[in-house]
Amino acid sequence: MMISIFALFTSMFWFPKPEIVSEDVIAFLEFEKEYLYSDWSVSKQLLALTIPISLIALGMAFWKRSVVMGIGVVVLMATGKMVWSIQNAGESGKSIIIPAILGLLICCGLIYYGFRRLEKK
Repeated sequence: MMISIFALFTSMFWFPKPEIVSEDVIAFLEFEKEYLYSDWSVSKQLLALTIPISLIALGMAFWKRSVVMGIGVVVLMATGKMVWSIQNAGESGKSIIIPAILGLLICCGLIYYGFRRLEKK
């Protein structure tokens, strides 16, 4: 899990800056920036708590060595982010659907592969 979090935080250094950036992507990033810099109401703070709660649930799934529970938590996290993005950012929020689904598929595949590999040991 620590490797995944480290990879997430350093991923901006792995990929070159894109030549062309969609207007929807720019609008969505601006929306997220505005959202994070605006006042933090109680509802926004409670919503932010879903992040550590999700990571704790993911850790518990891996602790229990449950591939189904682990993949379920990852799917819920990704789905929640996509729904929140579309619900709050509108059309620009839809710009994350394809990258989120691709990332979800890769993540689920790696989790499944990792579990199967550990079972063989």
